[in-house]
Amino acid sequence: MPETATMNFEDIANKIIALSTTITAQWLDEIEETAVLPLSFPQDYAEKRTILIARSLVEDVHADMQAWALEISEWMRSQRFPFSGILRIYQLYRSVFWDCLRPALADWSLNDEEIVCLEGRIGQAMDESIYWAVYHYEQLVNRELLQKEETISFLHNDKLTILGKIAANMAHELRNPLCAIEGFLKLIGESTRGQSQLQTYIDVIMHEFDNLHRQITGFLSFSKKPILDEVYKEVRLDKLLFEVEVLITPRLVGEGILFDKQIPPNCTLYCYEEGLKQVLLNLLNNAIDAVQQKADKQIRIQASSGNGNVVLAVENNGDMIPAEILANLFQPFFTTKHNGTGIGLSICKNIIEKHNGTIHCESTLKATRFIITLPVAQSPSV
Repeated sequence: MPETATMNFEDIANKIIALSTTITAQWLDEIEETAVLPLSFPQDYAEKRTILIARSLVEDVHADMQAWALEISEWMRSQRFPFSGILRIYQLYRSVFWDCLRPALADWSLNDEEIVCLEGRIGQAMDESIYWAVYHYEQLVNRELLQKEETISFLHNDKLTILGKIAANMAHELRNPLCAIEGFLKLIGESTRGQSQLQTYIDVIMHEFDNLHRQITGFLSFSKKPILDEVYKEVRLDKLLFEVEVLITPRLVGEGILFDKQIPPNCTLYCYEEGLKQVLLNLLNNAIDAVQQKADKQIRIQASSGNGNVVLAVENNGDMIPAEILANLFQPFFTTKHNGTGIGLSICKNIIEKHNGTIHCESTLKATRFIITLPVAQSPSV
């Protein structure tokens, strides 16, 4: 195309720059009329884009275009301008630019091929400016999100660190007197053999003592120490669940709850026995609380094994847990109960993680399920 080769791009660039004030004014008017922006768009940012597009016809403005895109993106982000609005104002610019330029082309003595060539080069510069503006805006948003995630993670870990220190200190302060109490209770039990009434009282005290021991076990899960120095050993799941069921039977019977167990025979796994009991006891007590308002109260615990894992599911037919609550269930101090402390499920999560396992919750209109996945045989987390 010989006509294209002789086109004076420098002259055209100067003519576009001469139109930049008109283009900018009309663009800002369009932005204001369409209410795309809730505030005034900076004049210098607006006009600089037209100048850069004009200069791109005769020189390399790649670095300047990126710098402009970064500046305008930082300004838009500082104003919390939505991403959808950015694309909209660039669409307006393209429309305004050509509305202003096309009438002038008739006076510039350009043939059809030259106009096509000019439109292609200008279109390429426009696309580049949009690309870099969107790129930098996304980078700013992603950087902010990353900073927020790091802050949330830091605060969460800080909570766990504080809880760990409290737990370790509490265990140290309570274990010595508890050991003494346990020792004397056993001595009293031996000296009162044959006295059925006194023996009954001692059995009740020992039962409550075991409950207190389990609570300390659970709370100590927040520290980096082993769970009360408990041994990581092989445990039969049906035996463990039977011992947990004994503890909740009074509530099940007293509140008329149908309790169903589906446990495969001879299912075993390596675990901290008392720690896992604490998890299941907490989940089952929560399930009992969840079905209080139901006429037909049902709780089910199911277990299955495969691929080196044991999967436990504690299910109830209580009300559905809303998604916004579901997302925070295992956060320390988060609770929906009037007198709750918000550490029960956090304790469960920490104990399961010390087994290199996972726990999560699924809730629908029909049922709520807490699902635990544990390795059958694996060294615990240190």
